[in-house]
Amino acid sequence: MKLVRAVISIVIFTQVAAFAQDVSLYDEPGIIGSVDTSTVIYSWTLDRCYIDLERVEVDTNLETFQVRNPALQNYTTVSTLGNYSLPTISNLFTERERDQEFILVNTYYPFMKHFWNTTYINTRKPFTNLTYLSGGSGLNKEELLDAFHSQNISGILNAGFHLTTSRALGQYRFQKTKNNSFKLFSSYSGSTYSYHFNININKIIADENGGIYDDASITDTVYAYTKDIPTLFGGVDNPPTHNPDAYREIRNINTFMIHELALRSAGLQSDSIDKRRFSFFNPALAYIFYLDRTINLFNDKDPSAGYQGGLYRDILINENTTMDSLYYWKLYNGLRIKFQGRQQNRYFIDYAYDLMHYSMVIPSMNPEADTLLRHWFISQEIKLPSINYNNNIYNSHISSGFSRIFANRIEMDLFGRYYLSGYRKGDLHLSGNLKFFLSRSRTGNHLNIGAVNEIKTPDFLYTHYASNNFIWTNNFKRTVLNHLSIILSISSKKFEFKGDYYLLRDFIFLNRDALPEQYHNNLSVLVISLARRFDFWKVTTDNILAFQKVSNGSVLGLPEMVANSSTYLTHLFNFRTTGGKLLTMIGFDLKYNTKYYADAYMPPLASFYRQNEKKLGNYPYFDVFLNIQLKRLRFFLKLDHVNSGWIDRNYFTVLHYPMNERSLKFGLSWTFYD
Repeated sequence: MKLVRAVISIVIFTQVAAFAQDVSLYDEPGIIGSVDTSTVIYSWTLDRCYIDLERVEVDTNLETFQVRNPALQNYTTVSTLGNYSLPTISNLFTERERDQEFILVNTYYPFMKHFWNTTYINTRKPFTNLTYLSGGSGLNKEELLDAFHSQNISGILNAGFHLTTSRALGQYRFQKTKNNSFKLFSSYSGSTYSYHFNININKIIADENGGIYDDASITDTVYAYTKDIPTLFGGVDNPPTHNPDAYREIRNINTFMIHELALRSAGLQSDSIDKRRFSFFNPALAYIFYLDRTINLFNDKDPSAGYQGGLYRDILINENTTMDSLYYWKLYNGLRIKFQGRQQNRYFIDYAYDLMHYSMVIPSMNPEADTLLRHWFISQEIKLPSINYNNNIYNSHISSGFSRIFANRIEMDLFGRYYLSGYRKGDLHLSGNLKFFLSRSRTGNHLNIGAVNEIKTPDFLYTHYASNNFIWTNNFKRTVLNHLSIILSISSKKFEFKGDYYLLRDFIFLNRDALPEQYHNNLSVLVISLARRFDFWKVTTDNILAFQKVSNGSVLGLPEMVANSSTYLTHLFNFRTTGGKLLTMIGFDLKYNTKYYADAYMPPLASFYRQNEKKLGNYPYFDVFLNIQLKRLRFFLKLDHVNSGWIDRNYFTVLHYPMNERSLKFGLSWTFYD
C-alpha cells in the first residue's frame, strides 16, 4: 500500500505541474509522438522502446464483439487448458513472447494487465464502457464484469481506469478461476513537457487438476456430466464448499512512467523553422521508470497423486505437501536524450540500469521424511529439508535508435542495444526495418522488410530454480537468434502477406521431463501467413491462414497449418415509425490446426513442455453467434463449440486437457460519451 500511495502522489504532482503550463487543446502535440485531437477519441499504445505512439482503435465496434477472451483476441489459435484465465500459449511461433524472465507466470499474461499493454486515451468527451458477460449455468458458470472510464481533465491531460473481475467455474473438475485486475492510467501531451503513467494490480487464483486421468473418458465415453470425469488431482467440491488439492495464486503489481522535457530556445516555434533546413532537430530529455513485482504460490496437498500418476519425476523436499513460493521483482531506470525532427524523423540514445530479485522458499513440514541431505545450488550449499534462497542480479545497457523518412515514400528504423555489465554483460540486440509506401500519403499499401540479430544470456529461471518437485542449476550458453521478415499489405484488396524466417542456435526449451534443455544445433522456423477479407453483398468473411515449418519437432512443437475464419451476414433494420436503427450480424467462427505433438502442461511450473505420447489437432472448432447493436448498446449471443459431439471427440489442444463442450454465452456492452 505504501507503493500505491507513493505512485498516486507522483501522479497528482505531475497533473498539477501540467495545469500550470496552460496549454490549449490545439497547441503543438507533445514530444512522445503526435496526438490527433481532431477526433472525438484518439487512442494509442507505446511501442517496446517507449518512443513511438502506435494507434489502436477503441473497442466500440460490433465486428468481433463476440470474441471476448483476451487470448483469442490476440492470438490466431491457441493451446489452452480450457477454462478462462488458465494458462494459454499461441500456436503461431510469431505470436509467442520470447522474453521468459519469469517463466512461471508468462502463460497467464494474456489475462493480466501490464504497462506494455496499456491503451492511452485523448477524448473530447468523457468516455465510459461497461461490459457484462455470462455463460454456462449452475456449477460451470462463467461471469465477467469490465468497467473502463477515461476523460480529459484539460485539453491534453487525460486520466482513466480499467477494472476487470471474472469468475469461471469450468466444465471439468477443479478448473475454477478467479481473476481480478485494475489499471490506473494517465497521459499528458504538451509542447514542452509530456508524460505517460500507469499502475496495474493483478490477482489470479486458479485450480490445478493435472488433466483428466484417462483420455478415453472423453474420446470413448460419454458422461452425463463432465465434472464426473476423473482428474489427476482431487479435492472437495460440494458447493458451496470448494477445496482443491492443488491450486495457484498469482499476485502482481507493476507501474510505469516516462517523462519527457523538450529543450527548445525561448520563443522558437516549430512553424517558424525554415522547412528547407531538413537537418534541424529539437532535443529532448526523458526519464523512464518501471517496477514489476510478482508473487507466485503453488500448493499441492497431495504430491503423491502427481508422482504416482507419472506427472512428477521427484518429490524432493516434502512428501506430504507442496508449498512452493517464488517472489520476483524488477526495477528499471533509464535516461534518454532524443533529437526529434519533422515527419517523425528522430535519433535517440538511452542508458538504463535494472535490478532484479528472485526469492525461492520451499518449507518442509516433515524433516525426517527427506531423502536428500544436501544439494548444491548456484555455487551455494543449500541444506534440506527446506530451501530459502535469495538472489539479486543487475544489468546496465545502452540503447540507440534512428528513424528517418526519405522522399515521403521510405521509412527506415534502426535500433541497437548492448549490455555493458551485470548478468547479461555482452548481450547484443540489433534490428532494422524498411517500410516502402506505395503512395505519397503514406497510408494504405506498403511493403515492410525487417531483420533482427540477438545474442542473449538465458533467462535466470532457466538456469537456477528450486521447488518441491524441480531443482536445477544449468550452465547454458548464450542463445543466438536471427530473424528476417517481410510484410506486404494491400488495403484496397484487404490483403496482407507475412513471411518470417527464424534461425536459432542454442535454443532453450522444456524437454519431456519438463526440465530446461539447450539444443546446440541450428533450429530453423519458417512461418508464412495470409490474411484476406472478402465482402459480397451483405456477407463478410475474414480469413487468416498460416503455414509453419520447424526443422526439429522434438525441440519445438508447431502445427504445420493454422486457420482462423469469421463469416457473418450484416443487416441494418430501420424502424420508420420510431426512426430507430438496429444493426445485426449473424455468422460463425472457425478455428483449426493440423495434427502435431502439441505440448503437455506441468502444473508446478505453470509451463508447457514437450511430449511425444500423442498427437493432437486436426479438429475444427465452430462457434455460432448473433451480434446486435442499438445505438450505443451492443449485445451478443454465442454458442461455443457448436460441433461438440458431431464428429470424433478428440478436442484436446494440450495433452490430457480437453476443451470445453458446447455452451451458450451472452454479453452486453454499453458505451457512454458524456
